[in-house]
Amino acid sequence: MNGHFTVRLYGRDLPAAGVPASAWFVGQHLRVVAEPGPELDVAVDQLRIDTGGFDHDRLYLGWDTPAGRLSISPVDAAAEATLVGTAPTRLDAALQRHARGTRRSRRQWRLITGVAAAAALLLASLWWTYGALVSWAANHVPPEAEAKLGAATLAELKKGGKLIEQGPAVDALREIGGRLTAGSRYTYHWALLDEPSINAFAAPGGQVVVHRGLIAAARTPEELAGVLAHEVQHIEQRHTLKSMINGLGVAALATVVLGDVSAVAGMLAYQIGTLSYSRDLEAEADRLGLDALVRARIAPDGMAHFFRTLEKQAPQMPIALLSSHPATEARIEAIEAGIAALPKQDYPPLAIDWAAVQASVSPDHAAAP
Repeated sequence: MNGHFTVRLYGRDLPAAGVPASAWFVGQHLRVVAEPGPELDVAVDQLRIDTGGFDHDRLYLGWDTPAGRLSISPVDAAAEATLVGTAPTRLDAALQRHARGTRRSRRQWRLITGVAAAAALLLASLWWTYGALVSWAANHVPPEAEAKLGAATLAELKKGGKLIEQGPAVDALREIGGRLTAGSRYTYHWALLDEPSINAFAAPGGQVVVHRGLIAAARTPEELAGVLAHEVQHIEQRHTLKSMINGLGVAALATVVLGDVSAVAGMLAYQIGTLSYSRDLEAEADRLGLDALVRARIAPDGMAHFFRTLEKQAPQMPIALLSSHPATEARIEAIEAGIAALPKQDYPPLAIDWAAVQASVSPDHAAAP
């Protein structure tokens, strides 16, 4: 129909995407018919012309009704041309302002796009230095601030009421962990979290937390030692700090350096169990963890055995560890190759009553008052 243009009709009681409609001008009135729906008749004096859309170049004609505001927008350039070409002259000034604004918006978006492209090229050229920048930032966090952050993170975890800091399992963590961290610059704290999933994580400054599900899944204390050796290296090499900087940003780092760790600790406690590390950091923690096991005279093959166990049991068990520390086949093979390259020597078994430790983390025992 001559003079008709296709639009979408928007309103409070209509779908967010609007409804299809046809519109046309009759004298000093706008007629709108939705599909389906009654014919709407609006005096031109009541219309308000607005600009919207992602690029701020879409034309909207709006008006107020007792039920709320309604508006229409042409569906394409042809419909907009028909609207502009058939509109009463009293709308000319407003339509010209919209056209000027659209042209200005398009120039601005072209400028923004150009700047964004230049910034992307600059970031790409600097990307290779990003890892060095993160390492530099982490290494400039004072140890005392790092320790304070770790302690505050642990305090946040305690609020959940599931942190266990004594008992046979915690004693085993302390005994193994003490051997793995002899001579460290950090004072380590070992704790058990009453969670059935298989997981362990390191917080900055020497805080290591192990889920009781991991204790239950480990077949020997040497397997637990392999996990602890890996987590300890995340602390010793400040991997957790680096991951935190990636996840929370430089502003969080500045907050820690300035000594206000409360807000950052709350965020870190929320995500600490799912912090992920790059493949390079995981490989470094594996490699240095094996070295730590050898220094502590603990059989290093426990690390490979444990990940092989998880690999086989993953479909049947709730294993959070594999999401934050992916035990890929290539990674397990690298661990096994690292063990094979170590000097051959005998390792006395850890003198830990493993049956008693596992009994202490059984669901029945955990539920006991």
